[in-house]
Amino acid sequence: MSATQIGLRERKKLRTRATIIDVAFKLFAEQGYHETTLVQIAEMAEISPSTFFNYFPAKVDIVFGVIDAITESARTRIEERDPAEPTVTTIVSWVREDLLEVERPYFEILRLLPIVAESVPELVAEQRLRLALLEDVFAQGFAAELSEPADGMKARVMSAIAVRGMTEVWLAWYEHHMSDATFDPTEVVAIKAEFLERALNAGLAAIQTLPAPPEDA
Repeated sequence: MSATQIGLRERKKLRTRATIIDVAFKLFAEQGYHETTLVQIAEMAEISPSTFFNYFPAKVDIVFGVIDAITESARTRIEERDPAEPTVTTIVSWVREDLLEVERPYFEILRLLPIVAESVPELVAEQRLRLALLEDVFAQGFAAELSEPADGMKARVMSAIAVRGMTEVWLAWYEHHMSDATFDPTEVVAIKAEFLERALNAGLAAIQTLPAPPEDA
């Protein structure tokens, strides 16, 4: 099998995955998450119901596919960085250089995500879980340079700042620009990078004032 054939196959998979996400979110927004069946999604995506599971383990994974993609991209960037590079530099560079391309296939979906997720209690809880997994990735990055485990207080404070910083910027955009079809997503990425750089550096200064755990605890 040639490299060209492999490339064509992978591109077809990506197109099918994007189609599933697109039609699913349209159905979720129009008729509700619980009211939308996998059979309906498969029919609109022009695939068989069995083929659906080659792309997503469950319906909920469609909703949070973008968060999963962001988490895996961040994990790769942090694991492959130069060990001498500070984690703040890695995260800010990842936002500036990688995040836009990760989010680009999902950008229209991101407009619908709050509408869909916030309408179903279990999706609200699931979203918190998926963001917690992203926080775990950042905590692993901070742990080594802070000389503590990934569940240490300082690493967790820094990872929470990273995740909440990204989320707060996006929610501010959503509130003011959700209906603006001409909005340039590169602007959101630039704002995220600038905000995170300031917030994370402020966090590094702040955690130095945290007390050490009692030795006899």
